Amino acid sequence: MKLNPFNTLTGRMVLVTIVAVLLSYGIAFGIYANERGAALRRAAETGVIERVVFTAERLRQASIPERRALVDAIRDYAIRYEVGEAPEVSGGIGGGTGARIARGVTERLPDTQVWAQTLIVETASRRFRIRDGDGPPPGRSRREPGFEREPPPDAPRVKATEVRLAVQLSEGSWLNVRAHLPGPRPAPLSVLAAAIVSVIVVGVGAALVSRQIGRPLADLAAAARALGSGQSNVVAPVSGPDDVRRASTAFNAMAERLGHQLNRQRQMLWALSHDLRTPITAIRLRAELIEDESERQRLLASVAEMETLTEQALSLARAGASEEARATVDLAEIARTLCGELQDIGVNITADAPNAVMAECRPSEIARAARNLAENAAKYGGGGVMRVYRDGGYVVVDVSDNGPGVAPDQLEKLSAPFFRADSARSGAQNGAGLGLAIAQAIAEAHGGSLGLENRAGGGFSAKLMLPA
Repeated sequence: MKLNPFNTLTGRMVLVTIVAVLLSYGIAFGIYANERGAALRRAAETGVIERVVFTAERLRQASIPERRALVDAIRDYAIRYEVGEAPEVSGGIGGGTGARIARGVTERLPDTQVWAQTLIVETASRRFRIRDGDGPPPGRSRREPGFEREPPPDAPRVKATEVRLAVQLSEGSWLNVRAHLPGPRPAPLSVLAAAIVSVIVVGVGAALVSRQIGRPLADLAAAARALGSGQSNVVAPVSGPDDVRRASTAFNAMAERLGHQLNRQRQMLWALSHDLRTPITAIRLRAELIEDESERQRLLASVAEMETLTEQALSLARAGASEEARATVDLAEIARTLCGELQDIGVNITADAPNAVMAECRPSEIARAARNLAENAAKYGGGGVMRVYRDGGYVVVDVSDNGPGVAPDQLEKLSAPFFRADSARSGAQNGAGLGLAIAQAIAEAHGGSLGLENRAGGGFSAKLMLPA
């Protein structure tokens, strides 16, 4: 069986914690990216406003013929300046980025006519390699502030916002500006790295915390399984958080009370069955003194039935409560040996278990349960076959016969104590009706079960299923 980690408490707590952290980081990152983009946009717009205002003030202080020379000397990749007799932008400031920049320029240059237009264009990325031999124009230094070289033609293209401004310098003289504002900036890698590290740390922390809860719960579940399989003196470790400790303490108290109650019931049944042997023996001795042969035989038959009932009741009380130690044995060998012994006493049962099938169990109890199934098959079905094999996570001892089977409405009652489906089988009336109840008690004490069903081709099948 494949173990799905998300079906465990630890796996689910780690998953829920990581998902919650990712969602919180996603929301925080979205807010951060939005605010960061807005801040960078405002910074870029403020930079354009200040540079345009500074350039316009310089050009206003110069004569009209000098203005062209001053504009040609400006080296600014992001902004291009031209001086002309007419504006390159139609009247108005429109909306968007251009409108905000135009209002900023107007605030710093009162009584100045400013027109603006906003466009989305493709431009070369500023991140490109400097080629060998490339350099600044004559008389310019590569490290000179304000100098930025034109990118090569094969530089990557990105979308950017282009703002066109027309600033009136004087009558018949306009400063035409084309400014490229950067597009959306990628998220900084440091933020992503911090998020990944945080998710890992939180996941490890959640795993450690859930393990502190999951391990005591697993121990509690193991103790519950042990108690359900018939083990006595089962104690769950008391550890972990207070809630789990209280649950373990309550389980231990319940297991102790249940053990005492079961022991009292078993002791009472043992004592009752044992004490009945003395009066039964006395009745047998008195019956043998009866001179009438037919009357003596009828009384002895009743005494024999009482002895059988007493012995089987005692066996049912002991089922699953044996002090025998568990051992890993070959169930196929037990089946072959048992069938050989039964054949020697005239029980028609054969073994079909050629391959070794190992299982941990109490060997004598399993042999007793298999013997009960075999005797039922021989008694009610005229004979049977005992097979031993593996089926998934179970080892199966299957005893099948070719008898008449059992009425479907009686299948669930077959393992009940003292129930006999005689009319559905062979009509035999002997037996106390405890054989299947004993087999079921032994199977459940080993953590398994007893399966009873009619065979599709006729007959009956009793399967003793034990954990492999």
